[in-house]
Amino acid sequence: MAIQPKTAALITAGVAVSAGIAYMLYFDHKRRNDPNLKRRLKKEKKKAQKELKKAEEQVKSTVLQVIEQVMSAAEKEPLPSTPEAKEKYFMEQVAAGESLCNRGEAFYNDAVLPFYLALRVYPAPMELIMIYQKTVPEPVFQMIINIMALDQQKRQNLFYEKFPPKETNVKLAELPAGVNEEGTPVVRRSLAADKDIVEGELIYSERPLVSALYPELEGSHCNFCLKALTAENKVECPKCDLVAFCSEECRQSADTDYHQYLCSHNKSSEIKEADEAEEKNIALEFHESSKTSNTKYPYMIARFLSAMVAEELKKQKTTETVGETTFGAWDHVDRFRYLETTASSESTAEISMLKQVLGPKVQGISEFLSDEIYLMLKGKMLYNAYGIPASSSEETQVRPSDEHVRSTDPNAKYIGAGLYKISTYIGQSDDNANVKLTFENDTLSITALKDIKKDEELLASYTLPVPKKAD
Repeated sequence: MAIQPKTAALITAGVAVSAGIAYMLYFDHKRRNDPNLKRRLKKEKKKAQKELKKAEEQVKSTVLQVIEQVMSAAEKEPLPSTPEAKEKYFMEQVAAGESLCNRGEAFYNDAVLPFYLALRVYPAPMELIMIYQKTVPEPVFQMIINIMALDQQKRQNLFYEKFPPKETNVKLAELPAGVNEEGTPVVRRSLAADKDIVEGELIYSERPLVSALYPELEGSHCNFCLKALTAENKVECPKCDLVAFCSEECRQSADTDYHQYLCSHNKSSEIKEADEAEEKNIALEFHESSKTSNTKYPYMIARFLSAMVAEELKKQKTTETVGETTFGAWDHVDRFRYLETTASSESTAEISMLKQVLGPKVQGISEFLSDEIYLMLKGKMLYNAYGIPASSSEETQVRPSDEHVRSTDPNAKYIGAGLYKISTYIGQSDDNANVKLTFENDTLSITALKDIKKDEELLASYTLPVPKKAD
C-alpha cells in the first residue's frame, strides 16, 4: 500500500525529531564524560563572557569620555551675565542640540554639550530637565543627567574644600552618628579644630547669613544688625515707619540686601509696590500679622529670599571667570539639617502673604516658593537659628514665643534670631562643652573654654528643638 504524502511528511518529521533528541542525548553524554569537551566549552564560555565584558567596558568608556569632554568644555565656556544675553544664549544652544539630534544617532554625543550649556543658564533647571526628558533622545538625556550628578558631586566636594575659610581655624569633620534602620553607619558633619587651640583663645567671629528681630522690637533695635537704638544713633527708613537702623551704613546695607523688596512705603509719596487695586498694603499687613502672632521666622525667610535675589542681581553685573565656582546663600542653607514641619493654616497664610509681598517685585518667586520649600526653610531656622540676646544693659521685654531658637543662656532675654554659616555646625553638649558663644548685637564670637586639640570637635551648650540622639 502506498504511503500518503501527509503521512510521509509526519514520518520524516518524527525521524528528524528523534534523531535530534538522540543527538542531544549523545552530546550530553559526551559533555558529561569527555574532559576535553568540558574544557573546550568552559574556555569558550569564558571567552564569550570576556568579549561581552569588553564590549560593555568600551561602551562605558565611550560614555565617560563624552561626559569628561562635555564637563571640561563647559568649564571653559564663558557664560553670559545679563538676562537678555542668557536668553539668547539659551535659544542658540537648544537649537544647536536639536539640529545635531536631527542628524541621527551618530551626532548624539555632540548634542550633549549644547543641551548642557543651555541648562547652565536656564533659571529653573529642574523644569528644563522635565522638558528634556520628553523631547531629547534617551541616550542624550541620560548623559545630561549623569553630567548633572557628577557636576553636583564635584561642586559639593569643592564646597567643603573652601568652607569654612582657613582663617577661622576650624574645619568640617565627618563624625559617626550611629546606624540607620538598615544597619548602615551614619555620619554627621560637625565643626572641629583645625589647629591646637588654647583656653581663652578667640577662635573666630561671624555675622549671620540672615537674622531678624521679634516684630514688636522693630523701631527700638536696628533692623539690620539688631543693635539697641538711642535718640542719637537712630536712622529711620525714609519710606516707611516700620523699621529703623543704628547707622546710615546699616540702612544702605539693608536696602541693598532685602528692604527694597519688603518696605511698606507707608510714609512715602511714591507709588507703592503693594496691591493698590484693592487698596491693600500687603507689606504692612505682613508686618502687623507677624507682630500679632509674635513670629520672626516668616520675616526672616522673606529677608533670606530677598537677599538671594539681590545676590543674583549682583552676580549678573559682574563678569564670571571661566572655571570659577562661587557659592551663595542657598548653597549654605541647603546643607543645613532641619526640623520636619507640617503644613498648617498659619503656614498657608504666611506663604500666601509672602508671595503677595515679594511677587510684584521678584519675578518667579511665586513659582519658586512652594509649600515644601517654605516649610523646609522654616524647619532649618527652627533647628539651627541661635537666639540673639539683649545686651546686659538693656531692659528689653519680649513676649515668649513658640518658635524655637538655640538658647545659649537660660537667663537671657532674646531679641531675635540669627542663622550662621559656620556656627550652625557646632556640636551640642551640656556636660562637655569646650567653647563659649557670645554675642555683640548679631555678631557671634566663639571662644575656647579649655585647651582643644587639632581635629577635636567643637561643642557648646545650647537647646535643641528635639531630644538629642545618642551617638
